Amino acid sequence: MDSCSPLRVFSGETDYLTPPTEIWERPSEFFCPVIGSLVTGGSHLLCAMLERTVRDMGGQITAMDTDSAMIVSTKSGGLVPCAGGPHKLANYQARSGSTAIRALSFAEVDSIRERFEPLNPWRKTLKTPFLKLEKENFDANGNRQQLTFYGISAKLYCLFNLEGNRLLVRKPSGHGLGFLQALYTIADWQRRTGRKWKEDLPPWIFEAWHFILSRELGLPHRPPAWLKQSAVMAVPITTPQVLSRLGAFKDDLRPFTVVTVPLPKRETVRDPLWKGYFIMPHTENLNDLHGRTMVNIVSGETFHIYDKNSSRLPKPLGWLSLKTMEDEINHILSRAETKFCAPNGGVCTSRTVGRLARRHVVAGEFHYIGKEASTRWAGGVDLSMMPDAGALDPADETCREYERVVDPKYLDQIRTQANKFSNKGLSRQSGVARSAIMNFKKGRNTLKPRTLRKLARAIHDLQNKNTRKVVTTGQ
Repeated sequence: MDSCSPLRVFSGETDYLTPPTEIWERPSEFFCPVIGSLVTGGSHLLCAMLERTVRDMGGQITAMDTDSAMIVSTKSGGLVPCAGGPHKLANYQARSGSTAIRALSFAEVDSIRERFEPLNPWRKTLKTPFLKLEKENFDANGNRQQLTFYGISAKLYCLFNLEGNRLLVRKPSGHGLGFLQALYTIADWQRRTGRKWKEDLPPWIFEAWHFILSRELGLPHRPPAWLKQSAVMAVPITTPQVLSRLGAFKDDLRPFTVVTVPLPKRETVRDPLWKGYFIMPHTENLNDLHGRTMVNIVSGETFHIYDKNSSRLPKPLGWLSLKTMEDEINHILSRAETKFCAPNGGVCTSRTVGRLARRHVVAGEFHYIGKEASTRWAGGVDLSMMPDAGALDPADETCREYERVVDPKYLDQIRTQANKFSNKGLSRQSGVARSAIMNFKKGRNTLKPRTLRKLARAIHDLQNKNTRKVVTTGQ
């Protein structure tokens, strides 16, 4: 094997050398990077063609994935209120102000689909359109209906119908919830309702999104019975990789054993700190976890589960409370989009709403992430994506991504926005030292990326405060 050598990376206007590394990825027998590159590149090209076509018609895309896109459209088209939109409304709208985006008509969307048909290789044989309308676009009678989109971040969204106060969840995202142990089985639901379940995701995911949307939209609702139930993962040991991640217990557990991975939380400073995660014998009864023993896979220490609903005594030392389903739902709502900028060009926060702007990405240093995409956020289980799991074996270090190098244009943009506020106000809002803010305003790029994110978030919050003051004064 050749000796270590640096790798030159070219990204946009930046190129640099990475430090040499002794970790190598070993390709398997049927590995062919050319096929993988062509498939991915072809998918990206089709998505870019679709996005350009929609943009040329004056429309907008709400969300896009590998082989699909959600185009903002209504039956007759027209302006839709949206913060950061390029169009202006005659009247002020709550949250979006006076800006709007243009929704294409259903007929215009159909014309886009027809335009892509010459690329269809199975048009004559399978009679399947190249860009088909998903079943969620139609009601029970086969009539096309209006869908509403609620999005939090990439791959975390829900499509629904809303008629008055009647909310019907049509297509929820499994990311953020699907990795958790099911609260009840499909068989339980069918036995309770007397109906057959026909969706891909389990019914409790639909119930969770119905609760999220009802709460966010201010609709009358009843919280799910399982809201205060502990959130855990059920992990089957089906591969050597999963077994190797069980730390001190990888030699004690057998393949195909199912273990429960509880998700503890620190409620006070008296709670112990830990690394890695915990395992315990598998259980289906999540309502009776108080006093159960869980073991840390890194240190081998034993902790006990504390459930305040099952005990009147204060929590003893060495006992930890678990996250509840409500905690996980609130965590979902607190997520911020990272692949796009806010409508004003700043960093997105969990409170950002409106039409997001493209974010210029530049490749930078390597850092560990476990995997490129988190199956933990989808319907499967992946221990590498557990918080604070770290790299438990050298093979983990082969799973890397490029860390962003801060773009000079982005720095200038943040600096321009920072100059609109006082140093004292920015320091109080962000927690960044006033001297560091002054140096940044003078053109010295001495802020670390984490500090820069704090400053950008503070600017965004101050801009929102000023917007609310203007709205209140106008009213």
